[in-house]
Amino acid sequence: MKQLKLKITDKNILEGEKANPQNCAIAKALKNKFRSKIKDISVLPSHITLSLKTDEELFAKMPTEGISFIKRFDRGLPVNRLELKLNFKKQYALI
Repeated sequence: MKQLKLKITDKNILEGEKANPQNCAIAKALKNKFRSKIKDISVLPSHITLSLKTDEELFAKMPTEGISFIKRFDRGLPVNRLELKLNFKKQYALI
């Protein structure tokens, strides 16, 4: 398990796209944190999935404060910067 403290900044909020799991404020913050290591990302109110260029798949349950942030952000309501504690686990695909 990989624990990560993720800071969602004012810049992430301004550049983030409402209702876009690949480019919302939280996705922007994750992309900044992981830089060029991310192949694909999906941020949903329930969870976050990351596909890394190393073919590693990671999954994290969205904390309560993240759920509230996403709901407000997607509705176009004001949000403040935030720090999330995410616990990523390896996810395995069934073939």
